[in-house]
Amino acid sequence: MGCILFGTLASSRVVHQPRYRPPTLPGDFGLPWEDLRLTTQDKVPIAGWFIPSPNPTGVLLLLHGFGTCKADLLDLAQAFHIEGPYHLLLIDFRGHGASGGQILSFGLREVLDIQAALAFLSDDPRGRELPVGLFGISMGGAIGLLAAARFPQIRAIVSDAAYADLSNAIARAIRRAYYIPRFPLGQMVIWATQLRLRCPMRDLSPVHAIGKIAPRGVMMIHGLKDQSVPPEEGKALFQAAREPKALWLVPEAEHVASFYKDRQEYLRRVLGFFKDAFQRAS
Repeated sequence: MGCILFGTLASSRVVHQPRYRPPTLPGDFGLPWEDLRLTTQDKVPIAGWFIPSPNPTGVLLLLHGFGTCKADLLDLAQAFHIEGPYHLLLIDFRGHGASGGQILSFGLREVLDIQAALAFLSDDPRGRELPVGLFGISMGGAIGLLAAARFPQIRAIVSDAAYADLSNAIARAIRRAYYIPRFPLGQMVIWATQLRLRCPMRDLSPVHAIGKIAPRGVMMIHGLKDQSVPPEEGKALFQAAREPKALWLVPEAEHVASFYKDRQEYLRRVLGFFKDAFQRAS
């Protein structure tokens, strides 16, 4: 009985994250920007920022990680804006930041948030004729992979520090938070989360979807010192992906810290990957 109670309570924390809304704005990074309010097919309001480029050759949709928000990506957005000729669109997933919704569903419904962003780009004359790529960190990378497998208008995706299997990701998070092993208590949390979402964990694990993205390009980045999402997860994603694909394992980098280890190499690889992918799509 105690295991069931723990699983129920802990799974509630998994899908209900405290709101993280720092006062940081794109203008604080010297970026031009427009405030957006999108609406998903299931009527959830999604907050976004559009950062235009003067001479764009594509659009990049930037996706944040678990429990954070779009402001967490502004340092990357600044670098992408300076170095790459791309419009940028940053959104808060539902249940995060300034967006509506209360429940985090690890891609089950967040793909609708991405769909709303894609709809905005297809309607806006500034993005209508341009190829679209996704860039996501951690959970954002995992959800981005699920979305890319579903929406063919996404021409390429770069995923930094994404998990391959959601069950393993939840088990690791529970172990770090409560110092308990996967069996039996951690597994109870996984089962309870699955019941809350009414969706098998397999369907939300990008390792089972990534093979559907080809012939569009996928790139995985992972720090070799990542203890939150071990580099084996990035390797598993790379193995499950089909060509064209790339994997960059970054020495000494911890979770979502590869950009800060070598900014110039990071930008060279990521922006070069999108450039090549968009050229193939044209």
